[in-house]
Amino acid sequence: MYDAIIFDFDGVILDSEPIHYEACCHVLKPLGISISYSDYTEKYLGLSDKDMFPKLLDNEGFSSSVAETKRLIQQKTEAYINIINTRDPLPLIVDFEQFIFKIAPKVNKIAICSGSSRGEITAVLSRVRQGKLRAYFDAIVTTEDVQSGKPSPEGYLLTAKLLNVTPGRCLVIEDTLHGIKAAKAAGMQVIGLTTTYDRHQFLIADQAITGYRQLLGRVW
Repeated sequence: MYDAIIFDFDGVILDSEPIHYEACCHVLKPLGISISYSDYTEKYLGLSDKDMFPKLLDNEGFSSSVAETKRLIQQKTEAYINIINTRDPLPLIVDFEQFIFKIAPKVNKIAICSGSSRGEITAVLSRVRQGKLRAYFDAIVTTEDVQSGKPSPEGYLLTAKLLNVTPGRCLVIEDTLHGIKAAKAAGMQVIGLTTTYDRHQFLIADQAITGYRQLLGRVW
């Protein structure tokens, strides 16, 4: 049994990558930038916006100041929240709610460690079961809380510190290679959830599973 379970957010709690992509396209269109969803997932999936936007703009041949990049990120966050607030139902990962309801009484601490912004995560949690899902999380670490995003272990180490749990006693659920690398570098056990990538891309994870129903049978 673990002392804490830490969830990534995008692709682990919410099937949100298409929503992030839609929001990105919204802010890139006025710049004349168009990227396909396959390019987005291949090059930028798993990166926080503050890491993704400079890389994307550079790849597209755009020079952007720090202030301009921050403005684009803010516009993207606003577009994302607007989509979340108007989408019904929200695309939660299958069986996630059932999983967290069942494991909550059996694990001391539960947290989120994500490259998304606090505003984006809050917008989602405030809508799920009238905001009651938020109460299950003892800590939420977002891109605003760290200097370096995944694959840096900074976010996961901060999460363990906030939970007052030894990293080696934490189980992480991730869906991207960046996230798995971050959790492993933090000294945590990691399960790769194949909602985004194929199993063969999760070789460094301790386990790879197809969904929460399978995970419940293995871990608890």
